[in-house]
Amino acid sequence: MSLKRIIIAGAIGTTFMTLYSYWASKKEREQFLEPALLNELAEDAEVLPEAVDEETNPAGWAGHYGQGVVFVAAYYYLYRNALQKPSVAKGIFAGAVSGIIGIAIWEAMFRMSKNPPKTERYRYYRQLFIAHLIFSTFAIYGYRLPDVVKQLR
Repeated sequence: MSLKRIIIAGAIGTTFMTLYSYWASKKEREQFLEPALLNELAEDAEVLPEAVDEETNPAGWAGHYGQGVVFVAAYYYLYRNALQKPSVAKGIFAGAVSGIIGIAIWEAMFRMSKNPPKTERYRYYRQLFIAHLIFSTFAIYGYRLPDVVKQLR
């Protein structure tokens, strides 16, 4: 397993997912930014310091990007073929599975929270599912990026 490739792919996928979430947030006039929502959820945890600003607090960003790396590591173990020979179809399939898992995780976090973020969940989950399609497609291609860079040299 190439940890470097997994980190690169996770960062690329998460970045494009986050760009989509920013766009969807503005379009829908809702809070769909995963790092900000993570920071709001973290406020319930007594062991963590209070967030000064939900959108810029590094804890939410670290959690968001860290989860992206975890998803790519799961892809590595479950979908090695998709990473070795990426395609849009494989990205969409992995994204659909990831989207369903992501929605389940977010729903669990919202339910466990004493004071969950105020967001319209159906609309959030719809955008989250699409965001995971984007994440996985860019992550799968991002996994191959070191090979592309090596060929260009």
